[in-house]
Amino acid sequence: MKRFGALVCSAAVFIAGCASSGGPRMISYEEASEFENSLRAREKAPISLDRVFTQPVNKTEPCKLPSSPDQLARDNFRAYWDGDCKNGFAYGLGRDIAISDTHHYEEITIHDGTGDNWSQPRVFYDFVNNFVRYAVGGEEFPASTQIQENYSNSYNGFTASQAISVTDENGNVSVLQTSPFNTQKYYLSSNVEGAYLIRFSDNSAAPVVDQNSAVFGVEIFDPRNNVRGGVGIARYGNGAVQHFKMVNGEPGERVVLPAKYVNHIESVYQSTKNAVAGAISRLQSAQQIEREYLFKVCSGKGGITGLDQDSYLKVCTWRDQFKEPYAAASERFQQQLENMRVRAETAEQQRRAREQIALQRQMIQQQKNQQAWNEINRASEQLRQSSQQMLQSIISSQGPQVQPLSLPSRNVAVCHTIGSIVTCQ
Repeated sequence: MKRFGALVCSAAVFIAGCASSGGPRMISYEEASEFENSLRAREKAPISLDRVFTQPVNKTEPCKLPSSPDQLARDNFRAYWDGDCKNGFAYGLGRDIAISDTHHYEEITIHDGTGDNWSQPRVFYDFVNNFVRYAVGGEEFPASTQIQENYSNSYNGFTASQAISVTDENGNVSVLQTSPFNTQKYYLSSNVEGAYLIRFSDNSAAPVVDQNSAVFGVEIFDPRNNVRGGVGIARYGNGAVQHFKMVNGEPGERVVLPAKYVNHIESVYQSTKNAVAGAISRLQSAQQIEREYLFKVCSGKGGITGLDQDSYLKVCTWRDQFKEPYAAASERFQQQLENMRVRAETAEQQRRAREQIALQRQMIQQQKNQQAWNEINRASEQLRQSSQQMLQSIISSQGPQVQPLSLPSRNVAVCHTIGSIVTCQ
């Protein structure tokens, strides 16, 4: 997940942020939802299930088999069906094999003899792109539940992933994407027209090595150009949350989203999680018909006229090619996970050590401050006591005895001489 810069503030709730004096501005609900609403308001294409059929080359009687325009247009295309036929259509449990110079599809399913098997369980294989899909349709199109397993063994190494997808009768799509070799998982909310895409990136299962790295994110995409827009949310390893506006597809201005829009996003997230939570149990019927069909076919006793036996039995051994690289990739991932745990533990110990040092320094500084304050208090008390003693001494002491001034009782003559004249008084 992309790292979304500095933290804003701690939050007690899941993805709600908080405003602070001089911090990110609070935006309105209209501004927050503008991009998402513009995508949702796009004109919706009519949802329909166009049926295209082909005749299996191994059947002489009419036996229409569902196909697609893409397949029919491929060079040297041919289809096979190893089940029964009824009323001119494929019928019962069987496998549809479609091969050309550029593709190889197979599907184990049950046909009802009308050309419509939407509500039936099915297991689809793509032997060129290396994926298998288990699916069960709802009572009405486009409702369905499916899980797809993807494998890739290239020069970049071996990878495997899984996508659970649930579509309701209104065309709302909920998806969970995971990998056995990655702690990251994605919840996606969209629709069958692909008008909008809200992605929830969840890496909370990974050991937290960096407290400032995002462990959960919310992004809104325009699927037509795969560009992010509107607003986004990031939650970090320490629980802090940041809201932001997208600028040219990248996180830009930091903002605080209104509670109404945050509640809307949390509602979408919860509904997406709830939709995919029960998908596996609904797919048990597809897994069951696969087990029953493979038990029947992989004994090596069956076959299809016109199709070589290696191609016919490929479905029995197709997964074998991934066993060894899967085991090696799993071992590497477990080692990586253990390394992450060690790093996370070390980082946590270092963080606690820094906190302890900071706490000790704070305590030492507090002690110094307290000592200085105590010294000031002592000096002030001594000065107060000294002043009090001096004042008390002044108040309680007697003044010096002074004799009163008295004039002598005898006569005294005072004479002044001016020149040769003397005058006495």
